[in-house]
Amino acid sequence: MSSQPAEIPLDRKLKEIYDEAYNMMVHPENINVPSIVPEYQLQIKKCIGLFEDATRLVSLVGMFSSNESHEEVPTENLRYFLLPFYLGKMTQKLCNADREQIVAVAEVYFKDFLARCADYRLYEKPDTDSDACQELAMFPGAQSDKLRELNRMGQERNEKIRKYQEKKELDEKIEQLRQLVDRGDERVDDEMKRDFYLKLLKSSIGTAQEELESIAKEKQVLDYLKQRREGDGGRAELAPPEKKFQPKPLKPIIITRDAVQKAVYGKGYPSLPTMTVAEFYEQRVAEGIFPDPEKMKEVNKNSLMNKVFQDNAAELDREDEEKEQLVECDDEEYLARQRAKDEFKDEHRRGEGNRYNRS
Repeated sequence: MSSQPAEIPLDRKLKEIYDEAYNMMVHPENINVPSIVPEYQLQIKKCIGLFEDATRLVSLVGMFSSNESHEEVPTENLRYFLLPFYLGKMTQKLCNADREQIVAVAEVYFKDFLARCADYRLYEKPDTDSDACQELAMFPGAQSDKLRELNRMGQERNEKIRKYQEKKELDEKIEQLRQLVDRGDERVDDEMKRDFYLKLLKSSIGTAQEELESIAKEKQVLDYLKQRREGDGGRAELAPPEKKFQPKPLKPIIITRDAVQKAVYGKGYPSLPTMTVAEFYEQRVAEGIFPDPEKMKEVNKNSLMNKVFQDNAAELDREDEEKEQLVECDDEEYLARQRAKDEFKDEHRRGEGNRYNRS
């Protein structure tokens, strides 16, 4: 979902932006206020904007690659897998936009989240074809259709019960770890933090699958209502009231790293607005949000750090010139020091004197 152009402050870190959005989502200020209240909707929009900024920054640095596994991802980066999932959840809370658009954008986010998790082998996609073949083999005969349907319904019920029990236990463990991680408890080491993020991802994968099932059913209802409205024709009493203000259409923010990925996403999602990182940077420069590269070069020339590097380089050059002059003039004191250094290196191997705390 993209609202107004988001300005990403150059002095803000990715972690700061993510943490602000995460805290806003987990601890909303207006939690007891109805979701349709304007103040609550403004808070939701702000949270979405922050998660969008974090998504842009993750794409800019090229944090994830589809040829990796989750074992190769640093612990602190695991949380950023959840960005499309959180964007999907927050998008569903919007009330001041067309419901069909909200559902469509949330669906894109949840599918993108599951696809990325599958790429990193965080879960395996179910093989529906093989399951169907097994059911066909179990019930041959004239009444196979009825038996297969009963078996399918029974399996679905048992599977839902099993998943519900597993998710309940998993969420309890996540909540215990969340309190320690969010508090910055000293007992939380890297292994415990990694366990927390992996459990959170596992729970979110299950929630995303449930949300996609719910979205599929809601889309059927929305299609039915749309067909009914179109079928009623000119009956004004059933027609929805005209809106004086039409908000901008919702669009998901999924930025690709290069033109090759853009072409791939374009085939899978024809209506999905994708852009390369270079295109995104050029757009932000044109909007005045990111600095122009040429101007940044001029700024860096006059920066304090650059002057320090220049002074250090000049000092090293002066020292080299003095050494050359001493060698050319056959300075006895300088040559004696150099010979003593060479003799010491010949008689002592490097590191042989470092015996502290060694057996």
